[in-house]
Amino acid sequence: MDLDDVVAECAMPYLRKFAQEFGVQLPPEPGWHTLQEITDVAPADMDRFRNQLYDSTFFGELEMYEDCPAVLERMVAAGHEVYFVTARAERRRVITETWLREKGILEHATAVHLRPRGDFDPTRPRGRYDAEGSARYKVRLAQELELDAFCEDDRTISLALAEAGIRVYLFDHTWNRDVAHRLVERVQGWSDVAEKLGL
Repeated sequence: MDLDDVVAECAMPYLRKFAQEFGVQLPPEPGWHTLQEITDVAPADMDRFRNQLYDSTFFGELEMYEDCPAVLERMVAAGHEVYFVTARAERRRVITETWLREKGILEHATAVHLRPRGDFDPTRPRGRYDAEGSARYKVRLAQELELDAFCEDDRTISLALAEAGIRVYLFDHTWNRDVAHRLVERVQGWSDVAEKLGL
């Protein structure tokens, strides 16, 4: 399963800091798609902001979705193996695993996978989000681990996983409302996942 906007709320804390930094007004239903709609902040400034924020304590301060820990515990008790698979860079392992440990959910994971340094496209600007590259990484890993299902929020990654034959529980957000695929099931949160798994 993914971490950001699946296990923990990430988009809104990020966008609030972005709006404060650049003095922009967020729309009524903000999400990751909002960044593509902002034209008065240069892409290089967006990349610089993203790098600085992600290299700070940002990932260690995220709030976990309330019902996540209890559902993960029930999943493991029912015999499911849990893998955290994030497109965060490997250099962010310490802050990521520390946060998982502090939130009491690291113990539920069979493993934690972060995107290896050599997996990033060197032609892309440093700090620019690469959905296609992240999708290739997650599909490859999901196949290697022989995962039956994947909890995800990103539209590109969700569709890539589904096209590869992997069932996706898509956490409903404003930026993924157009995703439709026979292997994608939209969920409203962790209680919904629990219900679909019969927990």
